[in-house]
Amino acid sequence: MLNPNSPLYQRLLDRVQSLPVIDCHEHMTGPEARPKYKEPIAALIPGYVQHDLESAAVDIPWKELAKLWDEEVSTSEKWPLFEKLWQRVKHTAYARMTKLVLENTYGEKEMTRSAVDRVGEKLAQMDEAAYFRIIDAANIQVMLVDVLGWLPQGLGSFLDGKKTFPAKWRPLISLPGFHPIKPSWETIQSTGVLVDRQITSLDEYLEAVFTIFQRCIEKGAVGIKDQSAYERILAYDLVPQAEAEKYFNRLLVDPRNGLGWPESKPLCDFLFHQFMRFARELKLPVQIHTGHMAGIYNRVDKTNAVYLASVLELHRDVRFDLFHGNWPYLGDLLFLGKNYPNVALDLCWLHIIDPAYAIELLERAVLTMPASKLHAFGGDFGDMPEFTAAHLQMARQNIAAALTGLVEGGWLEEEDAFQLAKDWLFNNPNQFFKLGFEPI
Repeated sequence: MLNPNSPLYQRLLDRVQSLPVIDCHEHMTGPEARPKYKEPIAALIPGYVQHDLESAAVDIPWKELAKLWDEEVSTSEKWPLFEKLWQRVKHTAYARMTKLVLENTYGEKEMTRSAVDRVGEKLAQMDEAAYFRIIDAANIQVMLVDVLGWLPQGLGSFLDGKKTFPAKWRPLISLPGFHPIKPSWETIQSTGVLVDRQITSLDEYLEAVFTIFQRCIEKGAVGIKDQSAYERILAYDLVPQAEAEKYFNRLLVDPRNGLGWPESKPLCDFLFHQFMRFARELKLPVQIHTGHMAGIYNRVDKTNAVYLASVLELHRDVRFDLFHGNWPYLGDLLFLGKNYPNVALDLCWLHIIDPAYAIELLERAVLTMPASKLHAFGGDFGDMPEFTAAHLQMARQNIAAALTGLVEGGWLEEEDAFQLAKDWLFNNPNQFFKLGFEPI
């Protein structure tokens, strides 16, 4: 890792910290959805550090471990187990982010029992004003948010105008629900409900989805997001419509029928390619989850972005934003970014998965692919802006470290390095997602 006392690093970090940011990926709905935490340990471990705690808990029964995020369990009862597991995970990047939240939001430098108690006294201060103040202080200008698939009132509440978003939010169309790996009569007809139509054929289903996409755009959606990698391999075959229709009709003919995985793959693959054609026609960029997944006990081999090569090559008029640095498959991702003009690399979440990998990816991206094809930040959190702000703090450090290495290695001049930071954090995503801001 870079020596943080390097004068060049400090100069670049100071300049990078001043830059506005387009946050390329969040799951924030708005301050009304922020959890109302009553117990401090639960407030400090939502999201990713929770998964490190789970990974460290091989000797802890699940029933005991689950108490850590149960708000009805007292801090006194939680503390011995939490302290034991914290000692095991406290040096990970997820834990580093938690330490920054502890310090930046609650003014505590060490994870001690007394500090946690003081955090508990301040939980009530996280009101709506604080929610937006944290985002503004981080200099985040826009957030691309993937929440439409999880709205409590459903996607229909967005389409009919009942659910609106704060001014900085730009929603993405959540794709997996339209090509689920376990489709059923219910999943088909729930799509039809959104356009007041009973679905009686595959063609009608496709027409309904296209109409939904159009209405989402009218309501402010700026792209499509697909995270099907959590459930399936990223290899999408080209399937004739007649074959897909056989599976689709089996579901239509009897509401009691259903398809499991991998039996449903031909239908799922056909629909995915159709939706990429919709993206082309509607000029929507497509964000795709690749690499590491949240939680534990998942199979990262199925999520390698290299499986998407045939999709990227076929759909050349669609812009693809490939997520999470494809961790841990760095070389495969760099190949895709270098080889396919319609591909951008998105480092959302990556800075707290593996900072050293993020720095290496930034450095090698400069050496191997056009500088216009990299998007440097996305917090990838729900309605916990203090965690996004801490994540962004670490991302700015990683960006400064990567650029320092390139300048000290004689590859870049300092001003060129700073221009790259501007492009990575703001100009590139601004242009890619057609957000309309003036370049910086």
